[in-house]
Order: sequence, then structure tokens, then C-alpha cells
Amino acid sequence: MLEQWILGLGMVSQDGFLGTRATFMIDIIISFLVVLPIIIMISISFAKRDFKINQFIQIFLLITTIGALALFAYSVHYMEGFESLIQQSGVGEKEAFVVLIVHVTMVVITILIWFLTLFHAINDGRRRALPGVYSESHKRAGRRVLLGIILMAITSLSIYWVLYIF
Repeated sequence: MLEQWILGLGMVSQDGFLGTRATFMIDIIISFLVVLPIIIMISISFAKRDFKINQFIQIFLLITTIGALALFAYSVHYMEGFESLIQQSGVGEKEAFVVLIVHVTMVVITILIWFLTLFHAINDGRRRALPGVYSESHKRAGRRVLLGIILMAITSLSIYWVLYIF
């Protein structure tokens, strides 16, 4: 059903706009993941003025990121075929697998930390401890999330490079 919906969008069969072997959908996803750190930094700037806007943006971005990564993984593994993409690539299978493992590890850790940071921020906000008592620890957690998102963008670009450029 998901495959039919994605195919119905026509984005899987269309050539991408970045001039690589990737489809239009993959190019949209990688573009989103690359600009995500900038969007996160803009969202953080809202936290100083109105933490509710930051909270809404963060929840929206987390859900959107999970969706984008799921579509990326589904497309690469089930629609296009990881093995066939590797065969078209100039990178060896073992090297590609290492890049994939590093990427998946980075994604899982980042999403988990991001979710926990949001979860604690929402609970602390309900107890009227944020902004306030836990502001400094929340800032540190936010910095860890931002670092994870930057690393996730880098590893996403690495996967894109291995599968669609090299």
C-alpha cells in the first residue's frame, strides 16, 4: 500500500533535481536533511522569545524527520534495492555497508536523544520547571541534539554520495 501511494505521487520514477542518479523524492529528502540543522538553529532562536513556538517546531521537525528517514530507507531498500544501488556505485559493498551502519547508528541515537529531550521539556513545562530550574540542562540537551542532527546530516550525505553520486 505504501509503495502504491509513493508510486502514485510519481516522485519515485522522476529524475531528481540535484543531477545525480537519485529520484526526485530522494533529492527532496536529502535536501531537507541537509538544511535541517539550519532550521533547528532558527527554531532554537525562537525559544528565547516564545518557548511554545520552539516546542511546536521541534515536535513537527522530529515527526517530519522520522517520516523522511523512513521514506528514504523504504525507497533505498525496497523500491530501488540497496544491492542494485551498490552495483551502480563505484564504492565496494563492504565500504557501503560500513557507511550505512554508521548512518543508522547516528540516526537512532539522534532521534532517541531528540525525543527524550522533547519529552522531558514537555513534562518540565507542565511542572513549571521549564523555563526555569531546568533551563541550563535543557540547553545542554539541545546542544547534543543539534550536534546529532549535524552528524545525521553528514552521514545522510555520505549515504547519498555512496548510492547516487560515486
